[in-house]
Amino acid sequence: MLKNNYFKQSISLVSLFLLLTGCSFFNKNVTPETNTVITLPPIVQRAETNFNKGKSLLLEGKIDESKYFFDRTIDILIDAESNNKTIKKHLISYIDKIASIELEYLKESNSINENIEKDNAFLDEIISTPLFFPSKKDILNFKKIIKKSKPVFSIPIIINPRVVSFLKAFQNIKHNSIQRALNRSSRYIKQFRETFKKMGVPEDLAYLPIIESGFRVQAISRARASGMWQFMSATARMFNLKVDWVVDERRDPFKSSIAAAKLLKRLYQRYGSWYMALASYNGGTRRINRAIRKLKTKDFFKIAKSRYIKRETKNYVPAFLASIIIAKSPKEYGFTITQEVSDFDNTKIIKIPSPVDLKTIAKLSKISYAKLKKLNPELIRHFTPFNKKYYNLRVPSLLNEIVLSKLKRLPPQKKYFVGWYRIKRGDSLYSIARKYKTSVRKLKRVNKLRRNLIKPGRRLLIPRGR
Repeated sequence: MLKNNYFKQSISLVSLFLLLTGCSFFNKNVTPETNTVITLPPIVQRAETNFNKGKSLLLEGKIDESKYFFDRTIDILIDAESNNKTIKKHLISYIDKIASIELEYLKESNSINENIEKDNAFLDEIISTPLFFPSKKDILNFKKIIKKSKPVFSIPIIINPRVVSFLKAFQNIKHNSIQRALNRSSRYIKQFRETFKKMGVPEDLAYLPIIESGFRVQAISRARASGMWQFMSATARMFNLKVDWVVDERRDPFKSSIAAAKLLKRLYQRYGSWYMALASYNGGTRRINRAIRKLKTKDFFKIAKSRYIKRETKNYVPAFLASIIIAKSPKEYGFTITQEVSDFDNTKIIKIPSPVDLKTIAKLSKISYAKLKKLNPELIRHFTPFNKKYYNLRVPSLLNEIVLSKLKRLPPQKKYFVGWYRIKRGDSLYSIARKYKTSVRKLKRVNKLRRNLIKPGRRLLIPRGR
């Protein structure tokens, strides 16, 4: 019995030895395999997974979805330990790979859609521009160009790898988009600069719509920011811009430029830095305040290396600096600004009774309805506000006095609304709509109701017709 136990223990020990040595005792003469498997650090494996997913989506033509995964790839590595040389090496590699495959895709799509431009906010497009990783020689060359051209700036200009990466992108894959934005800027920039100067804000910030909207009046972002200066509705109202279902003054380039100047000035007074004011304009004060509190610095480019602000905000300031460098010396970077005539040149504001149908005004003044809408982009319906006795309407300055006097004496046309109705107990949207021969859908739209639930005592605006 003892012998059996000893024998079993001996076999167990031999088995354990063989497992630990990988049976090398019996394979002395076997040549080892030359192929070795390199295991990537877990953080890089996560980045690789996201990169491959983004690449697959891009090949399927799903560019918006692919951008999300490419952004995740970069963010994962940026958020990792910045002093880790291995991760830094992989970060540079992925930036180059993403830039390369997006560049090829954009070249192909640009050749197909050269003249197609949507009302999507330019910022969404610019911030997702693939970053080039510039060499020291690239940075030195751009510094030489700036030194040679001697542009005058009203805010500090830093030339660093992030700024140069956008300069290169704007010269290459985004050249046509930036060119169109610069051409459009010629319609407004003089008045914007005057507004900013009058309000004590650096005039160079008047170029902000280059990256915000491409100087497009009706630009709308994915986050529903609207207009040339890309205000959210809540922020717009804070700065006295009217935003409702009839009027959206975020689309008025001049009123919104005043609001933008006020906001930027307030942000500068808070942070004492125009870079931080710009970052907050884009990302909001909450995130910026948190980053300052955590990192104990107001240096934007130090904060941009952290995980406390979004990638969009990290790119926002260098993208703007690149755009202003180009705007000040366009020829040096391969651009030629074509002076365009503004729709708002040779126009004036007149006071007319309200509400009134724009088609009636167009017919009376012999201006096309489309032209009238262009002159008053803040009017998102085909009539002026119902809750005002008068409305300031922009019309061509050459409009003769007889027509002007007729416009000023126009009787308010209240055909759009029956009036106000106070909700009684037992009422429903359906019963009210039926009583006034309108529709539940129209009642909800006019009164901005998301649900069918209504409360007694509240007032509803009753639209005319279905």
